[in-house]
Amino acid sequence: MEKIKLNLGCGDQIVNGWLNVDYSVGARLAKIPLFPLINKKLRLLNLDWNEKILLHDLTKKFPWSDESVDEIYSSHTLEHLDKNQGDAFLSECYRVLKKEGIIRIVVPDLRAFVDSYVKGELLAENFVKNLGVLYEEQGDSSLKRRLAPLIRFPHKCMYDTERLLEIMSLIGFDCQSTEPFTSEISDIKNIELPERTVEAVIVEGKKR
Repeated sequence: MEKIKLNLGCGDQIVNGWLNVDYSVGARLAKIPLFPLINKKLRLLNLDWNEKILLHDLTKKFPWSDESVDEIYSSHTLEHLDKNQGDAFLSECYRVLKKEGIIRIVVPDLRAFVDSYVKGELLAENFVKNLGVLYEEQGDSSLKRRLAPLIRFPHKCMYDTERLLEIMSLIGFDCQSTEPFTSEISDIKNIELPERTVEAVIVEGKKR
Protein backbone atom coordinates (compact mmCIF):
# COMPACT_ATOMS: atom_id res chain seq x y z
CA MET A 1 0.00 0.00 0.00
CA GLU A 2 1.30 3.46 -0.96
CA LYS A 3 2.23 5.73 1.91
CA ILE A 4 0.11 8.78 2.70
CA LYS A 5 2.46 11.72 3.19
CA LEU A 6 1.18 15.22 3.97
CA ASN A 7 3.02 18.44 3.14
CA LEU A 8 0.93 20.83 5.25
CA GLY A 9 1.14 24.52 4.38
CA CYS A 10 3.05 23.73 1.20
CA GLY A 11 2.88 27.22 -0.33
CA ASP A 12 3.98 27.04 -3.93
CA GLN A 13 6.22 24.02 -3.27
CA ILE A 14 4.75 20.92 -4.91
CA VAL A 15 6.62 17.74 -4.02
CA ASN A 16 6.03 14.48 -5.87
CA GLY A 17 4.87 11.65 -3.64
CA TRP A 18 3.25 14.00 -1.13
CA LEU A 19 -0.25 15.42 -0.70
CA ASN A 20 0.53 19.12 -0.92
CA VAL A 21 -1.99 21.04 1.19
CA ASP A 22 -2.62 24.77 1.53
CA TYR A 23 -5.47 27.25 1.86
CA SER A 24 -3.84 30.56 0.97
CA VAL A 25 -5.64 32.99 -1.31
CA GLY A 26 -3.17 32.15 -4.08
CA ALA A 27 -3.85 28.42 -3.78
CA ARG A 28 -7.61 29.03 -4.03
CA LEU A 29 -7.29 31.45 -6.95
CA ALA A 30 -5.16 28.92 -8.83
CA LYS A 31 -8.25 26.70 -9.05
CA ILE A 32 -10.01 29.35 -11.15
CA PRO A 33 -9.67 28.64 -14.90
CA LEU A 34 -7.19 30.97 -16.65
CA PHE A 35 -6.16 32.72 -13.41
CA PRO A 36 -2.64 31.18 -13.37
CA LEU A 37 -2.10 32.48 -16.92
CA ILE A 38 -3.41 35.95 -16.03
CA ASN A 39 -1.27 36.05 -12.88
CA LYS A 40 1.82 35.05 -14.84
CA LYS A 41 1.33 38.05 -17.12
CA LEU A 42 0.17 40.62 -14.58
CA ARG A 43 2.01 39.33 -11.47
CA LEU A 44 -0.96 39.94 -9.19
CA LEU A 45 0.57 37.42 -6.78
CA ASN A 46 4.29 36.91 -6.24
CA LEU A 47 4.15 33.12 -6.12
CA ASP A 48 3.22 30.72 -8.90
CA TRP A 49 0.55 28.67 -7.17
CA ASN A 50 -0.15 25.21 -8.57
CA GLU A 51 -3.71 24.13 -9.30
CA LYS A 52 -2.85 20.64 -8.00
CA ILE A 53 -2.64 21.88 -4.41
CA LEU A 54 -5.19 20.20 -2.15
CA LEU A 55 -7.25 22.92 -0.50
CA HIS A 56 -7.91 22.60 3.21
CA ASP A 57 -8.16 25.14 6.01
CA LEU A 58 -5.55 23.88 8.49
CA THR A 59 -7.39 25.52 11.39
CA LYS A 60 -10.22 23.01 10.83
CA LYS A 61 -10.44 19.26 11.45
CA PHE A 62 -8.32 17.37 8.94
CA PRO A 63 -10.19 15.33 6.28
CA TRP A 64 -8.06 12.21 6.91
CA SER A 65 -9.25 9.42 9.17
CA ASP A 66 -7.62 8.35 12.44
CA GLU A 67 -4.23 6.65 12.08
CA SER A 68 -4.27 6.78 8.27
CA VAL A 69 -1.19 8.94 7.54
CA ASP A 70 2.43 7.75 7.46
CA GLU A 71 4.38 11.04 7.45
CA ILE A 72 3.70 14.74 8.00
CA TYR A 73 5.99 17.59 7.02
CA SER A 74 5.17 21.20 7.82
CA SER A 75 7.61 24.05 7.31
CA HIS A 76 6.98 27.67 8.35
CA THR A 77 3.25 27.14 8.81
CA LEU A 78 2.63 26.58 12.53
CA GLU A 79 3.74 30.12 13.41
CA HIS A 80 0.98 31.56 11.22
CA LEU A 81 -1.61 30.04 13.56
CA ASP A 82 -2.42 31.51 16.96
CA LYS A 83 -1.61 29.49 20.10
CA ASN A 84 -4.95 27.66 20.29
CA GLN A 85 -5.03 26.99 16.55
CA GLY A 86 -1.46 25.71 16.70
CA ASP A 87 -2.26 23.28 19.52
CA ALA A 88 -5.31 22.05 17.58
CA PHE A 89 -3.19 21.66 14.41
CA LEU A 90 -0.62 19.50 16.21
CA SER A 91 -3.37 17.47 17.87
CA GLU A 92 -4.91 16.80 14.46
CA CYS A 93 -1.50 15.70 13.19
CA TYR A 94 -1.33 13.26 16.09
CA ARG A 95 -4.83 11.96 15.41
CA VAL A 96 -4.29 11.16 11.73
CA LEU A 97 -0.78 9.71 12.05
CA LYS A 98 -0.36 5.97 12.29
CA LYS A 99 1.46 4.51 15.28
CA GLU A 100 5.18 5.20 14.75
CA GLY A 101 4.22 7.70 12.03
CA ILE A 102 6.73 10.52 11.54
CA ILE A 103 6.10 14.24 12.00
CA ARG A 104 8.60 17.00 11.20
CA ILE A 105 7.88 20.63 12.09
CA VAL A 106 10.04 23.60 11.05
CA VAL A 107 9.38 27.11 12.43
CA PRO A 108 11.37 30.34 12.88
CA ASP A 109 13.43 30.31 16.07
CA LEU A 110 12.39 33.11 18.44
CA ARG A 111 15.63 32.67 20.38
CA ALA A 112 17.65 33.48 17.25
CA PHE A 113 15.86 36.85 16.92
CA VAL A 114 16.34 37.63 20.60
CA ASP A 115 20.02 36.66 20.54
CA SER A 116 20.57 38.84 17.48
CA TYR A 117 19.01 41.82 19.30
CA VAL A 118 20.98 41.20 22.53
CA LYS A 119 24.24 41.03 20.56
CA GLY A 120 23.45 44.37 18.91
CA GLU A 121 23.11 42.82 15.47
CA LEU A 122 19.42 43.71 15.25
CA LEU A 123 18.33 47.26 16.00
CA ALA A 124 15.49 47.72 18.48
CA GLU A 125 13.29 49.50 15.93
CA ASN A 126 13.60 46.57 13.52
CA PHE A 127 12.87 43.83 16.04
CA VAL A 128 9.09 43.65 15.57
CA LYS A 129 9.40 43.90 11.79
CA ASN A 130 11.88 41.01 11.70
CA LEU A 131 9.52 38.85 13.74
CA GLY A 132 7.16 38.88 10.77
CA VAL A 133 4.12 39.85 12.81
CA LEU A 134 3.08 42.91 10.78
CA TYR A 135 0.65 43.04 7.87
CA GLU A 136 2.09 46.10 6.16
CA GLU A 137 5.49 46.45 4.53
CA GLN A 138 7.55 49.53 3.86
CA GLY A 139 6.71 51.04 0.48
CA ASP A 140 3.22 49.59 0.32
CA SER A 141 0.74 51.55 -1.76
CA SER A 142 -2.55 52.52 -0.18
CA LEU A 143 -4.21 49.68 -2.12
CA LYS A 144 -1.75 47.10 -0.80
CA ARG A 145 -2.27 48.36 2.74
CA ARG A 146 -6.01 47.82 2.38
CA LEU A 147 -5.54 44.38 0.84
CA ALA A 148 -2.83 43.29 3.29
CA PRO A 149 -5.12 41.32 5.66
CA LEU A 150 -6.32 39.29 2.67
CA ILE A 151 -3.01 38.54 0.97
CA ARG A 152 -0.50 38.45 3.83
CA PHE A 153 -0.30 36.06 6.73
CA PRO A 154 1.88 37.39 9.57
CA HIS A 155 3.21 35.27 12.40
CA LYS A 156 0.72 34.83 15.24
CA CYS A 157 2.77 32.68 17.60
CA MET A 158 6.53 32.21 18.03
CA TYR A 159 8.45 29.20 19.33
CA ASP A 160 11.87 28.15 20.51
CA THR A 161 13.19 24.60 20.52
CA GLU A 162 12.52 23.89 24.19
CA ARG A 163 8.91 25.07 24.09
CA LEU A 164 7.99 23.31 20.83
CA LEU A 165 9.44 20.05 22.16
CA GLU A 166 7.40 20.45 25.33
CA ILE A 167 4.15 21.17 23.48
CA MET A 168 4.57 18.24 21.10
CA SER A 169 5.54 15.89 23.93
CA LEU A 170 2.42 16.85 25.89
CA ILE A 171 0.30 15.99 22.84
CA GLY A 172 1.90 12.56 22.77
CA PHE A 173 4.79 12.69 20.31
CA ASP A 174 8.16 11.15 21.10
CA CYS A 175 10.23 13.96 19.59
CA GLN A 176 13.63 15.58 19.51
CA SER A 177 15.42 18.55 18.01
CA THR A 178 17.30 17.72 14.84
CA GLU A 179 19.46 19.25 12.13
CA PRO A 180 18.55 20.19 8.55
CA PHE A 181 18.17 17.14 6.28
CA THR A 182 18.79 14.74 9.18
CA SER A 183 15.57 12.78 9.19
CA GLU A 184 13.83 9.43 9.09
CA ILE A 185 11.86 10.79 6.13
CA SER A 186 13.55 9.08 3.20
CA ASP A 187 13.05 11.86 0.66
CA ILE A 188 13.75 14.75 3.05
CA LYS A 189 16.10 16.37 0.52
CA ASN A 190 13.21 16.72 -1.91
CA ILE A 191 10.94 18.57 0.48
CA GLU A 192 13.20 20.53 2.87
CA LEU A 193 14.42 23.88 1.51
CA PRO A 194 17.88 25.00 2.77
CA GLU A 195 16.84 28.65 3.19
CA ARG A 196 13.97 27.63 5.47
CA THR A 197 16.28 25.85 7.90
CA VAL A 198 18.32 28.98 8.73
CA GLU A 199 17.61 30.31 12.25
CA ALA A 200 14.85 27.75 12.55
CA VAL A 201 13.59 25.27 15.10
CA ILE A 202 13.43 21.77 13.60
CA VAL A 203 11.63 19.10 15.60
CA GLU A 204 10.99 15.56 14.40
CA GLY A 205 9.09 12.88 16.22
CA LYS A 206 6.91 9.80 16.14
CA LYS A 207 3.45 9.01 17.36
CA ARG A 208 3.75 6.83 20.42
